[in-house]
Amino acid sequence: MSQELDEQISQLQENTYRWVDLHGLVTCATLHFPNTEFDGPRCVSISFLGEGSYNTVYKLAFSNGTEVAASISCYDEDRFNPDGKRSEISTMSFVRESGLYPDVPVPKVLAFDLTFTNPACAPYVLMEVVPGITVDLEDEESDNADATSKLLARDLALVKALAKLQASLFKPVPFDEIGSLFTVTDGKYVVGPLMKMNQRSLDGPFKSIQDLWRLQLHDAMLFALQEWVNNETDNFPRKAFAQPPCTSQLFAELFQLLSSLIPHFQPPKSCMSLVLYHPDIALRNVLFDESSVSSNNPKITGVIDWGGAQILPVMFTARYPGDLTTELHSPFTRLGNPEESWRTVPCDWTSTGDISKWPQGMRYPPNGVPVPIDFGPQVRGKIRRFYLRAYFSACYAEQLHALHGIVDLACLTIFKDAPYYLKFHEVIGGGWKTWVEHETWIRETYWRLRMAGHGNKGSEDVVTGPNVYRESVEGPLCDLGISGEYPVPGY
Repeated sequence: MSQELDEQISQLQENTYRWVDLHGLVTCATLHFPNTEFDGPRCVSISFLGEGSYNTVYKLAFSNGTEVAASISCYDEDRFNPDGKRSEISTMSFVRESGLYPDVPVPKVLAFDLTFTNPACAPYVLMEVVPGITVDLEDEESDNADATSKLLARDLALVKALAKLQASLFKPVPFDEIGSLFTVTDGKYVVGPLMKMNQRSLDGPFKSIQDLWRLQLHDAMLFALQEWVNNETDNFPRKAFAQPPCTSQLFAELFQLLSSLIPHFQPPKSCMSLVLYHPDIALRNVLFDESSVSSNNPKITGVIDWGGAQILPVMFTARYPGDLTTELHSPFTRLGNPEESWRTVPCDWTSTGDISKWPQGMRYPPNGVPVPIDFGPQVRGKIRRFYLRAYFSACYAEQLHALHGIVDLACLTIFKDAPYYLKFHEVIGGGWKTWVEHETWIRETYWRLRMAGHGNKGSEDVVTGPNVYRESVEGPLCDLGISGEYPVPGY
């Protein structure tokens, strides 16, 4: 090993996970190459390539001109789930080999070791280095109208490219179960347990989305039976500051409401086809040909980070790329907005509101002199994303027709119809804490569906509604607990 390579490793080792041995990683990568030279190819350099929430990636260059991307999991041995990584590797191979996704370039997996006993002391995956660069949507504002127009045109082109990418995955898969992909010993692809991006398994596979939801309710009740039968009061003990307050009665009520709502969130048949879902389509996970980025047709050269990919009904894949989402409480909470905050559905910022009522914020630079925060660029960025989402939806529909010949209006407007299905999926799968956080939404959804008579005639009416509930329509009840008490054992 050259002195230069040893110095590079020493510098990188300072910022990597404490259990990872980068000298060992170089050894592992070298052993995977055939001896094409007298003493085999030698690693001549190692550099940092990128980092996400779950992996760090290094680029290794060899004396024969080969470059390899080495991905190391951020999880230590106690938290690492090899099934999560096996599914990711299988999914990448399926996308490359199945022939279903000619417009979705994926790096080839060269080798992997999912143990902690290899010389790198950590699970690793070796892949082709994908040529290209990552880009971001432009939030910088310019006084030059021509420059602003070019930046916005570039953003529209990038959004259209993402829409085409997501539409390319709208292809029925040759499987009939909900779960994640795995490879068995004969190389055949099968659907196994449903994996999340954090490598957590949700069990399965499942014959229907309802089966998944029923299991999640079952697990929540099992947790209650194991954890709360010794509670001295009806108030659940708060084990963390962020844990929402809950009582036994509230848990039981929300459990029943969610169970009753399951039949109402069966998507219409046109949106039930099983497709492959990439859970983190975002510009940071898409590489573009650098020469085409400023054109009206940027070329995608690679799609990475397939961890947590799933086989799902298409209705539950209609999520906007992360670059287009906006949150209720960022950059500040707007007056008059209900307490609804979702991971899967963006909160629409469509106007600035009364600027004089914006909160006053300060930032403190190194010189210690506080400077007022100008929220204007951030707010305008949120509003721009509202319109970019509308453009994305239209481009997605256009590509469904261009790529797959789809003319079914239910499919072409799926991003308009999906939010309530995504919200229900998020709530029921989030566990009891998420139920409590979205108590108002659960109640309101229940009562609005009940008042509308949804499902009484067995129709397939799509469930839609406002971006957030601003008033209650809860039906009339004769609640005899007028003093607020509930029966609590006195012993």
